[in-house]
Amino acid sequence: MPPARLAVLGLLAVLAAGCGSSRPGRVRTVTVDAPSSSTVPVATRPASPTRAVPTRLTRLPGPCDTLLTDFLVSQALGGQQFRGKDVFVVGQPEPDIGRIGYLNCRYGVTGDKAEVEIGVSLYRTAAQAAKRIPATVDDYTAHGATAADVTVAGEAGRLLTGGSGPGYTLPLLVVASGQRTVAVTIDRAVVSAANVARDAAAVARLALQRTGG
Repeated sequence: MPPARLAVLGLLAVLAAGCGSSRPGRVRTVTVDAPSSSTVPVATRPASPTRAVPTRLTRLPGPCDTLLTDFLVSQALGGQQFRGKDVFVVGQPEPDIGRIGYLNCRYGVTGDKAEVEIGVSLYRTAAQAAKRIPATVDDYTAHGATAADVTVAGEAGRLLTGGSGPGYTLPLLVVASGQRTVAVTIDRAVVSAANVARDAAAVARLALQRTGG
């Protein structure tokens, strides 16, 4: 990732998004200036990887700024340059739902809006992770969203679009793989409706690749 100004903002309260719970937890937030256009080359999309057998995880292998850098996410989107700042959150374990780790990675943040948001949650068991997907789908469809099947790195995901109300209007892709869930939201300013499934799946595939230990 290009050199960036890092400012540790300390411990905050945050509501977990996507496939997490609604109980706030302690977090560490890092804000990173987005790179200039000269530092983000346009790249072709990588070929779909061969599906690997997931290993048993006891923690996520790092934070957003090492696992899911601005540059890597940009490449997954074909060289998309983000405006604004990047905001990265590391969540604390939530034993009541079996979650042992959480990352919230936001790119191109202006005000309270992000151009791309990735949530990665790690659970004690694959069964606990899998339970989060239908709960999220039910929540979005209850707010008017339509669910469509999407395949991400060989896993069955769901793309939720057309919801109404705060927090439900942007397209959301959710997928579980082993002990992890990944949730990807992409603003309509970044990707067209025709390409949202493809691009959200590319970002989710990157998240699965980079957080697998």
